[in-house]
Amino acid sequence: MIDSSNKGKVYPEFSYTIERGKLREFLLAIEDNNPAYRVDDPPLPPTFPTVFMFWGGGDIGGVLRDLGVEMKNVLHAEQEYEYLAPLHVGDTVTGRTQIADIYSKKGRSGEMQFVELLTEYTNQHGEPVLKDRALIIVRE
Repeated sequence: MIDSSNKGKVYPEFSYTIERGKLREFLLAIEDNNPAYRVDDPPLPPTFPTVFMFWGGGDIGGVLRDLGVEMKNVLHAEQEYEYLAPLHVGDTVTGRTQIADIYSKKGRSGEMQFVELLTEYTNQHGEPVLKDRALIIVRE
């Protein structure tokens, strides 16, 4: 059982510089060959911020371990990105993850716990640019 007193806990900042090479790799992975992404200043695909967490050192696995959660019991339920300003190749974003909520619900197979993570990003000028919300389900 996840201790609900962890609600509001904030984890250390991490940073990621948006690289053209990682953008290319991401486009290959999702099989998107839209020519809009092949220009000098391409837009980022809507789900590209997933890269920030993994390559920037956001360490969601570490957050879950900190809560005593075993990865074998985790389901990724939702992911949502709210863009507050445009992001470009070459920008450096800094994120800070917070446990926004922890709650339980009864399911057919027993109790499930929900952990909502909110990561807010600023750019290299300190301006807010993105909110990333993830909902994780932990099954017993």
